Amino acid sequence: MLDCCVRYFSKLQVICSAVMLTAIATTPALSEETRSIPTYEQLAAKAEFRQAEISPDGKYLAVDVVHEERRALAVLKTDDLEVIKVSGFYDAEVGGFAWINNDRLVLTIVRKRFGREAPGSYGEIYAVNADGSAPKYLYGINADEPAMAYGDLLGKIDDRHILIQSYPFGVKDGIPEALKVNIYSGRISREARSRLRGAAFAHDEDMAPRFVQGVDDDNQQVFSYRPRDSRDWQDLEMPFGDRAEVLGFEAGSDTLRVIGSHGGDKAIRGFYLFEPSSGKVELVYAAADTDVEWAYTDDDDAVYGVQINRHYREFVPLNTDHSLTKIKLALQSNFPNHNVSLVSKTDDNQQFVISLSAPNDPPSFYLFNVETGSLRLLMHAYPEVEGTLLAQTDGISFAARDGQIIHGYLTTPPTGEAPFPMIVHPHGGPHARDGWRYDSYVQSMATRGYAVLQVNFRGSTGFGDAFMEAGYREWGRVTQQDIVDGTRWAIADGVADPARIGIYGASFGGYSAFQAPLVAPGLFRAAIGYVGVYDLDLLYNSGDIPTVRWGAAYLDTTLPSDPEQREAQSPARRADELDLALFIVHGKDDFRAAYEHAEVMRDALDEAGKSYEWLVKDKEEHGFYTPENTVELFERVERFFDQHLSVTADEAWSLE
Repeated sequence: MLDCCVRYFSKLQVICSAVMLTAIATTPALSEETRSIPTYEQLAAKAEFRQAEISPDGKYLAVDVVHEERRALAVLKTDDLEVIKVSGFYDAEVGGFAWINNDRLVLTIVRKRFGREAPGSYGEIYAVNADGSAPKYLYGINADEPAMAYGDLLGKIDDRHILIQSYPFGVKDGIPEALKVNIYSGRISREARSRLRGAAFAHDEDMAPRFVQGVDDDNQQVFSYRPRDSRDWQDLEMPFGDRAEVLGFEAGSDTLRVIGSHGGDKAIRGFYLFEPSSGKVELVYAAADTDVEWAYTDDDDAVYGVQINRHYREFVPLNTDHSLTKIKLALQSNFPNHNVSLVSKTDDNQQFVISLSAPNDPPSFYLFNVETGSLRLLMHAYPEVEGTLLAQTDGISFAARDGQIIHGYLTTPPTGEAPFPMIVHPHGGPHARDGWRYDSYVQSMATRGYAVLQVNFRGSTGFGDAFMEAGYREWGRVTQQDIVDGTRWAIADGVADPARIGIYGASFGGYSAFQAPLVAPGLFRAAIGYVGVYDLDLLYNSGDIPTVRWGAAYLDTTLPSDPEQREAQSPARRADELDLALFIVHGKDDFRAAYEHAEVMRDALDEAGKSYEWLVKDKEEHGFYTPENTVELFERVERFFDQHLSVTADEAWSLE
């Protein structure tokens, strides 16, 4: 049953071409005294709703729901939310979906892989009408003409056709094709075939695939494009660093829209226009110290703004007169303490599905009507957590030992006073980043009385190519020093009790949980490595990185080239130096950090005579999928840290 209610803005008026949003009447929130912290069962529950899309004419809403223990597609009337049809599969689940016209949707299908808990994509694409009629597999192994290939939806061509890109099964980084697919008949015609392996297409405003970017055997980006009105591909060199992302073309031209860094200093990634024939580069927008993440486009493929993210998501308008800019800014001004996302909209820009979220407020979907100014709650993504007492997360910055400014996040318990016992929670990747968002793992610790520190250390994305590349070959040194410096900052700031510091992370964060104590002996009293990497040499012959064509080159670029340094930066090679409480958690079917890492770390600790805790689950992969296993993990983590971070007055004195 969908939980529905209505909240209202004052009327959102378009006056003199300006959107003006005045006061908001909201339902009073429960006080902290009347709320209780969430149970682990509530925190571990899967999202009941993950996506909500309004039809182009506004008549229907499509949402994903859990139906008969599988994720299915529900279509509702927008006016009263009456359920029209629930479409599901006896042997599969709905992945993503999109409206192609007023009555027909295209879905991606996911299936459980043999012997594993989490479902995955086999590249199947499916279509169905809003009332559940005319279902049809469009692409993949179950289509009328079975394709032994993965299909990815690129977008809508017109009301009867979509553009997809396909990759052949069983071929290491095979040659992709761009295909035009009829959403009723399933008829397929090839629009383009790339010359680059493992590449991805970008299209122009007419949905013509005219650009492709990939990675060569040396892990270097390669590009090719077709000039307007030409069928011939031309190789292209791009002056935008190693992480250039081409978004498409300026309308009616060969000018490319690019997010990347320009210049010899591998600077912050900005939004640029690039003319291939002349090499002309025009900067549209770049921030001082944080990357442009993406660009916002309208139905005519015009860019009206970009997003940056130093601590919090920030919409930067490029066209202040654009109606979508005004709506976006008006919503953000009324919800300054939330992430505001325009999820989907009608063709006339009068109705929007929006998402509001914050670290202490899990995502909720609303229907926003521009004419009336009404904001109607559609559904909470995690209804079981609604009304519980969650912890607030704030953006932080500190200077590392060499003066480099490092950004991150600090979550403090909803009750109690500083100094708190603290868990340092490094992110995975390592070439990724933490963001300001709801995180059940963070909440599972913070709501139990622990401050949680997340550091976007050198090697993280989001702060320029030079910042990311500063972490290359430094996984176990400079990266860990940033984590250590952040920990010491929190102690000096009075937030963290120096006698009660633990560290707990997943993937690269699991590696850091065991490596940071080697860099700063005595700083941490307990460490949990979750699906972690513990021997850098093992990455060359286990997990999925060696299976991709450029995997070895990536490892050669990011890991120390000196075997002695790889050993020094591998916790499993230095187990005898780990003088703190340890806990190893892993999934036996981990495809990224293979289970061998846990075994190697366990064997090294046994040989060194070190004690540790152990939690391994069959059928789980790179992070636990089932709520039951996640609940057990949360419980074990709490017991472990409560045991090892409970310090008597005498012990605290001896540690000073």
